Amino acid sequence: MATLTMLLAAAYLGAIVRGSVLGLLIDARGRFSLSHLQMVLWTFVVIPLIAGVTAGRLLAGVADALSFSIPPSLLAVMGISIASTAGAIVVKSTKDMQAPERIAASDASDRPHFSQVFLVEEGELADRTIDITKFQNFWFTLILVTAYVSLAASHIKKLGAAMTALPEFNETLVVLLLISHAGYLASKLPARQGKPEGLTLASKLAGAKAVLSLGLPDAPPATYVPRNPGNRQ
Repeated sequence: MATLTMLLAAAYLGAIVRGSVLGLLIDARGRFSLSHLQMVLWTFVVIPLIAGVTAGRLLAGVADALSFSIPPSLLAVMGISIASTAGAIVVKSTKDMQAPERIAASDASDRPHFSQVFLVEEGELADRTIDITKFQNFWFTLILVTAYVSLAASHIKKLGAAMTALPEFNETLVVLLLISHAGYLASKLPARQGKPEGLTLASKLAGAKAVLSLGLPDAPPATYVPRNPGNRQ
């Protein structure tokens, strides 16, 4: 029930704010973001798990339904995910201010697509080259999330209301996750040279300023060739 409620809320917010039920995964550049996806995945695992265990203990008549522990390894995984997301936002925000003309962006005229979570997002190779650190981090995160959900389901089935602690992560896997996120963040630091083909953050911001100053309806901010084949005329 908690998972369904969160899914509906996320879809509704994404639809009204970004025009897509997957809007929660879209960053300030208007692109699908791997760091957003990671944060959403772990949030949709941990919060419903806590809610489900609590509800099960309440229904079983346990006096203190919240008297179960969250293992340090799970807290570490959440901390890594939050820190990675925050770090990615800081790096991207800094680059957005320093050289917006080198940053690929998306909007209604050059719509975001999910494959952006794997792609380089700045410089002349933006949206034309797979970022291997993103690819590796995506699959490592997805495997860990799937494994943990399976482990938690097994524990709940076996222990039910007698469950006094959420399942633990193997410490080695936590270290590997940390290394994966460190590599992902490190890959964001170098400044990639050149200008992306298609919409850039600079032209997107310029278009937004023009719309606000002239009171015009929203329109493509500049003449350019969309990166997405489906958007070509």
